[in-house]
Amino acid sequence: MTAREFATWASTRGIPDRTIEELLQYAASPEEMEEACDAMEPAPPIYTLDDIVEMTDKDPYGVFARANGLIVVGGCPNGDPIAIDLADEPGSVWYICHETMSARPVREVSIRVASDLTEMQNGMARGGFPYDYFDARDRARPSGGVDVLHPLLSCD
Repeated sequence: MTAREFATWASTRGIPDRTIEELLQYAASPEEMEEACDAMEPAPPIYTLDDIVEMTDKDPYGVFARANGLIVVGGCPNGDPIAIDLADEPGSVWYICHETMSARPVREVSIRVASDLTEMQNGMARGGFPYDYFDARDRARPSGGVDVLHPLLSCD
């Protein structure tokens, strides 16, 4: 899929222009995905453009992310999907708890980890960024506030 084809597809799905630009910038190439698989390493956090289209249009996780104002764009090393909010905080990045995502409404098992993909990528590059849903949830301060995270609801 070309960048132009992806941008056209993404626009028709209500993805904000800024988020489309970030996805084009950060999406893994097919070669990067293959190298990670061959090396038995985790995939890059933002999957290929083709993968994003497939996850959005076919809903392989069966969680109706798009119907809940989210699109899945990648994954954490443990399998927690990484999603972009299209409804409440357009462009913000969320981790979805893969252990319970099929049993509960997806918004109830998601946690906001960044205001956008650039913030997430920069946090990962610096190190110390949450690596999955539970790590993000555990970093929340007892008052409910967090440094870069905003929990919606607990996965428990």
